[in-house]
Amino acid sequence: MVLGRLWNAISDALFGDTANSRTHFENVRTWAQIAAPVVWLLGKTGAGKTAIVSALTGDTRAAIGEGFAPCTRSAAFYDVPAEAPLLRFLDTRGLGEVDYDPAADIAWCEGRAHLLLVAMQVADPAQDTVLRILRLVRRRHPEWPVVVAQTGLHRLYPAGVGHPASYPFTDGSDDEHNASIPHPLRQALSYQRGLFAGLPGPPPLFVPVDFALADDGFAPSEFGLESLWRALEVAGPSAFEALHRARADAENDQIRARARALIYGHGAASAGAGALPIPFVGMSGLAGSLALMLRALAGRYGISWTPVTFAQFSGAIGGGALAWWGVRYGFRELLKLIPVVGTATAGALNAATAFAITVGVGEAACVWLGYRRRGLNAPDHEVRRAFAEGLAAGLRQTKSPKAKPPGEHA
Repeated sequence: MVLGRLWNAISDALFGDTANSRTHFENVRTWAQIAAPVVWLLGKTGAGKTAIVSALTGDTRAAIGEGFAPCTRSAAFYDVPAEAPLLRFLDTRGLGEVDYDPAADIAWCEGRAHLLLVAMQVADPAQDTVLRILRLVRRRHPEWPVVVAQTGLHRLYPAGVGHPASYPFTDGSDDEHNASIPHPLRQALSYQRGLFAGLPGPPPLFVPVDFALADDGFAPSEFGLESLWRALEVAGPSAFEALHRARADAENDQIRARARALIYGHGAASAGAGALPIPFVGMSGLAGSLALMLRALAGRYGISWTPVTFAQFSGAIGGGALAWWGVRYGFRELLKLIPVVGTATAGALNAATAFAITVGVGEAACVWLGYRRRGLNAPDHEVRRAFAEGLAAGLRQTKSPKAKPPGEHA
């Protein structure tokens, strides 16, 4: 039975030998990295690129310069979440530095990005280096979305003045005449936006933000974050929607809310495995991704899986919907034996199914582990409801008009 084979494969990955677990981990991370959209950060040194990543992800490693994995001598990826990225930020060395020729880094990054996020200190009018590179890239990729974060707003506030009571900025000329915005700041915003005139492709989206340090005394410390989220969701990959939902979730179980990005990241990895044209590799990849996700979730709840507790969890989910989707998944793996048409069709369908199953199992695991953390047994009906709701959410995500098949680059 397909469902039985899937649970056995997950168990083998959870409790099997360490070398095999490492292989599963590397495969899952690779599939997720291939599927994850890449946001290319451009800006001068001190423009606030790292602060933007920290604010968007909620990960303090970015705030102190950790968490970035070097990919060239002077460029680095920041994967969110690190175990199975749902989104990847590609950061380059600050432009305009003395003795730094960015040509090699720009060429390398250009072949991997999906969206450009440009950071500009609003008090810095000298942006020629950034704009020159941006124009070159946009000539070759006029369809790429560009979001410009105009940072450091408080530097142009009058002495003793804090952030406005409500976010007053727009993406248009209204900012030039808004009396609630200090006059020097209005002028600086307008000047920087004028620098983008004649940029090939659709006009960029401008978002004034201020991510000040706590010691600076400006509250809130992430002023304009919601507006930046909205701009990125309008401009770019559906991964931003999922990541935003993960951060904005107001459930009582805060561990579960923070784990959403991890669940969706593993969903993307499972989808990448399901899309592979090789029959039955997808089932192994799905099992490996589920096992690693369950292990990571258990770690966040301070729980360790044992064969007994894993059997209890799988029993709580039960057969039902999971069995039905498992059978469909296994049947499509068989279809991959049919050259060309069968391979392509089954791969696309199984990518969506694998994503949905992973989200469903992840949501169910959070409910089960949440009860376990409190020394209680989760009611089966709550676990099954969480699985069904997660499955439905995963299917909606794969049908989003902005969603792209795993591995497809803009």
